[in-house]
Formats: sequence, C-alpha cells, structure tokens
Amino acid sequence: MSVRLSLTPLALLAGAAAVLSCTDPTPVGVQTPTLQAARSRPPTPTTTTTTTKNTGLVACSQTYDSVTKVIGPRGDTLRVGAHVLWVDSLSLRDTVTVTLVAPAGGLRWVRFRPEGLVFKPGFYATVYGLNAGAALYTNYTDCGVPTSETVRIAQISDSLNILGYLQTWVQVRKNPWSNAAQFVVGLLPHFSNYAVAW
Repeated sequence: MSVRLSLTPLALLAGAAAVLSCTDPTPVGVQTPTLQAARSRPPTPTTTTTTTKNTGLVACSQTYDSVTKVIGPRGDTLRVGAHVLWVDSLSLRDTVTVTLVAPAGGLRWVRFRPEGLVFKPGFYATVYGLNAGAALYTNYTDCGVPTSETVRIAQISDSLNILGYLQTWVQVRKNPWSNAAQFVVGLLPHFSNYAVAW
C-alpha cells in the first residue's frame, strides 16, 4: 500500500502528458506490440536539462531477483530488485499470473511476462487523463549517473537492442519527497523487456 501511495505523485506529474499506447486493449493472449522509434518520444525531465552525449543502455550492475504473483482487476504493486511495477485498478479485465525477472549483470533492466500483456487505462489513468494502466519505477541511485544527466526507460529486445522509449519522468535528489534517490518512471503500455537508457 505504501508503494502505491508513493507513486500517486507520479500520476499527478503525468496528468498532462501524452503517452504511447498499444492498439489492442485485450489484457491477455496478444502479440507483443513493438514500439517504433518514430513513435517514441524523448524523456521529459522534471528537474534539469541534459547535455549528455551518451547513448544506449546505462551500465549499472544488479543482482538476480524474480517474483511471480496473480494480479486482477483491483491492480497491485510488485517489487523485483530495484524495480517496482504498479498496475492501476481496472486496467486488467481478468486475473493474470505475472512474472518479473531482474537478470544479474551489468545493466539495470527487467523482464515482464507474459510477453505482450496489455494494460488498458484504469481508474487513475481515467482520473488524470493518462493512456496507460501501469507504470515501471526503477531506482538508479547506485549507478553512478550524475544528477545533471537525464535517463529514460527503453523497451529492449532479448538481445538487448533498444526498440523504443516509454514516456518517462526522471527524479533526482533535489525534491524532498524523493528521499535522496534517483529514479526514473515510465508509463507501461504492455509487458516486454525494459532497461534504463540514456
């Protein structure tokens, strides 16, 4: 419950933003929609403008973690490693067994299964005018990224190639409610692989 409440301010930040959406609103049994680079939007930093020339995925180690849980129309939150999935209430029509895996290695990334699970806009999405029913929160405080740099969340293939970017918000240490953490939040239209990227 505390994770859900802490993500509520992020929903407020997202209220005026347009979001990438998947075209098929069914929650299960769909093919993975690929985010096209032409449809992707650059991140919207909330604190600084970046001058970085970095591209690609952010190098940042993480240890293996995995969690499986049944989520239904009431929504829920799941934590795996440095990642938190928030599913809005009413964004799923039926119960679904979901698995989140944070693979060990030199990238801050996460796999969501079942592949292609689509979230329709739920209760908070409707209230705040969002076009997504879930969000991915990733903490990158220990990744050595300067607070002057802006990162975002990328959809990646199994071979770790960037396919596109989520609508992303970045939070750095300057806001009191961030508890001195650096984190990035992306509105999640569907399940796939996602990583912190420049």
